[in-house]
Amino acid sequence: MRILILVVNLIAAVVLLELGSGLQGVLVPIRGEAAGFATPVIGALGTTYYVGFVAGCLLLPRLVERFGHIRCYAALAAVSTSAVLLHALFVVEWAWLTLRLLFGFSFAGLFMVVESWLNDQTTSESRGRVLGTYMVATWIGVIGGKMLFAVETAQPLQLFSLAAIAIALSIVPVALTTGAVPSIPHPARLSLGELYRLAPVGLVGCFGVGIANGAFWTFSPLFAQAQTDTALHVSLFMSACVLGGMASQWPLGWLSDRVDRRAVILGAFVAAAAAGVVLAVQTRWVLPPSTMFILGGLYGAASLAIYSVCVAHANDRADPDAVVAVSSHLLFAFGFGAIVGPFIASLVIDRIGIGALFGFTAAVHAVLATFAAVRIRRAEPVAEAARTPFTPAPPAGQGTHAAAALDPAADPASVTGDGEAGS
Repeated sequence: MRILILVVNLIAAVVLLELGSGLQGVLVPIRGEAAGFATPVIGALGTTYYVGFVAGCLLLPRLVERFGHIRCYAALAAVSTSAVLLHALFVVEWAWLTLRLLFGFSFAGLFMVVESWLNDQTTSESRGRVLGTYMVATWIGVIGGKMLFAVETAQPLQLFSLAAIAIALSIVPVALTTGAVPSIPHPARLSLGELYRLAPVGLVGCFGVGIANGAFWTFSPLFAQAQTDTALHVSLFMSACVLGGMASQWPLGWLSDRVDRRAVILGAFVAAAAAGVVLAVQTRWVLPPSTMFILGGLYGAASLAIYSVCVAHANDRADPDAVVAVSSHLLFAFGFGAIVGPFIASLVIDRIGIGALFGFTAAVHAVLATFAAVRIRRAEPVAEAARTPFTPAPPAGQGTHAAAALDPAADPASVTGDGEAGS
């Protein structure tokens, strides 16, 4: 019963975190544009968030080990809450860039604390259920955060305050948690060359998905606002995209367990490129909002679920004791792509217009599809007997390397005290 209460508390904290982060993700580009920020600056806001997130994944494990889970969680939540509120008080480009960096850095630590604690309290029998619950809670929290943007307010500060309140409240279930304090796995040393030789489609796929998704999360609220011009429709479009990504993981995963995963990845890249082209060209016509939501859901179903299939493909080719290490590498590959993507997309959008967002993502997915097709022709697929069962995952960038140990395919004993995982 004590373990159940702990898991419930931690899941509740995750939902609250995602509510605040999800709302903040819509507020920042839309309020930034309203304040007159140039498109490259808005792109840089997305870039600095992911710079902070990757830096947090690399630097925070030792900080948490030194000061403890609850103390670090409370401190990082305070920094995140303050960063959200300061957006409304200092509407200056350099201030927002700094605040997004701090927000990403802090959120990496918040996710890390929760994920490592969940991993420590699970057994081999419950690991799959806990990961599934964590995954669903994360997606639902993101959707809820997008929907909060539709709340009618008189001043922008009120929505920033709503996001800050959700993050601050997440401290309550964590502070009331009891039990043994877990250790945090350090990110494995990056050996991208070895991982590329092992699973090039997985590594390049995660990096490319980071480019496309980083641009999507940064600019899609502006795209939706330009097409619908109401806060409710912006919320519904964003929620439809996220809901599509959440729902498609199971059928894609089921299929990838039965055929060459690279073929599923190729198909998803092609579908994401096609959906991006349709969303890009439809800006020339006036479509009803319901059609926009359907298109958004189809895009999300194709693009937001590819990351987890790429991770599964790489794990198929890895030593079973190195699952955590491989997943850690792929998370950083995604993060580096997400750092690059928003800024490159901002240059395209600044020249062509916000409608070019999905033209940019379509081009990225088309290049990835070409690469996957070439690799399928050159290398044999993984034997069916060697495939590990597919495991759904939270939205890429909404979790850290500590979540990799929750995968039922991972051997927790492979995470050693010196920070290296497996071989």
